[in-house]
Amino acid sequence: MTTTNPGIDTDGGTSGADPYRRVLRDAFVRRYEDGADSWSEEPAMRELVPLLCTELAAGSSVIDIGAGRGRDMELLLAAGHRVTAVDLVRLPDWDDIARRYGAAASFEVGDFADMADAAHIYDAAVDNGVLHHQAPAAYAQYLANVRRRLRPGGLLAVSLFTTAEELAEGVLNRADDGRLSRWFNEREATELLAGAGFTVTAVRTVRRELPGLAYLLVLARRDA
Repeated sequence: MTTTNPGIDTDGGTSGADPYRRVLRDAFVRRYEDGADSWSEEPAMRELVPLLCTELAAGSSVIDIGAGRGRDMELLLAAGHRVTAVDLVRLPDWDDIARRYGAAASFEVGDFADMADAAHIYDAAVDNGVLHHQAPAAYAQYLANVRRRLRPGGLLAVSLFTTAEELAEGVLNRADDGRLSRWFNEREATELLAGAGFTVTAVRTVRRELPGLAYLLVLARRDA
């Protein structure tokens, strides 16, 4: 069961989804413009790609959803994979990545929800901090979009907010800039992914520098 803080509108339908998506975009644009994207250099954020690489075949094609400054993209490219970065905004860091890695790196600017039916199918997807900012009623559609971009048996590596101690039930908060932030426990994450057509193969908890908080790292395969 989700515990929702008072005053939070979790409507993921037509009436609420588009306004929230605009709020989300505006919030991230402001954070990047102000240099307030502390997550970009957070050591705990760099643990997801190594987990993915434990099961990722050499020379795979990967879509990095919410790529930000491209830190995960760089790790994957350096390991010999081909990576498409997707984000709401284009960041200057992408130009340097494009120069260094050439055709192995590609970029898409926009809302992933609007480009999920693109023709290219990937071997893996990285979601390092996107799902837990979606409106809860939109989780199923978001994961369906991810699934459509993956081949059968393709991998999804996702990081989710959680707490350093065992979390009994999910908690939904809203930040001052309007972003929703959902904290998950392992059972909820596993059930959510199973319902979307994924089988979880590995779970890790990584403590953050912020007291009492952690990331739940989940690796899953798309069912046939």
